[in-house]
Amino acid sequence: MAETYYLWRLAEAAQQIDLLAGFLATRHGPGPDHLAEPAECAAAGRAAVAAGRLGEALGHVDDLREHAARWAGHPHHPGEPGAAEHDARVWDYAKDALRAEHGPGAPHVRTARDLLLQLRFLQREICALPEADAQARADAHYLAGRGAMAVELGRPGVARGELRRLRALAERCAGTHVT
Repeated sequence: MAETYYLWRLAEAAQQIDLLAGFLATRHGPGPDHLAEPAECAAAGRAAVAAGRLGEALGHVDDLREHAARWAGHPHHPGEPGAAEHDARVWDYAKDALRAEHGPGAPHVRTARDLLLQLRFLQREICALPEADAQARADAHYLAGRGAMAVELGRPGVARGELRRLRALAERCAGTHVT
């Protein structure tokens, strides 16, 4: 689990470096070298992420935030996203990092689509059951989300395991056998 959190934090740093560097690269300032320092900071930050040096990468993120602070009132300033938006942005970077480290699974598009459809169907079915309490609904969302992440990472076996857990939850809630 610690390794996954570490990869997530590296992905978070990479995403913030790209976001802030992209914003700063479009700003016009006095003098011909106003872009040089943020560009060098971004390059050093990307190198730190690539080398797995999290502390150094986060230091470069802080430096880029200081550079971007001059433009805080600008309508295109990245600002601070909400938690869900932030996680969605970082998730793409984390998927890329995990795929680079572990390699992608076999890309079976039809299988992936079918698994996602089954996961979402069961999730909605459980949430619609009058017998399902708040905890069962939260578990349904959690299991369907884990299954969807496994599909996105190219791990259909793991997704099938989450689908089995979701079916078991549906059976407990309905008190019957669910397909």
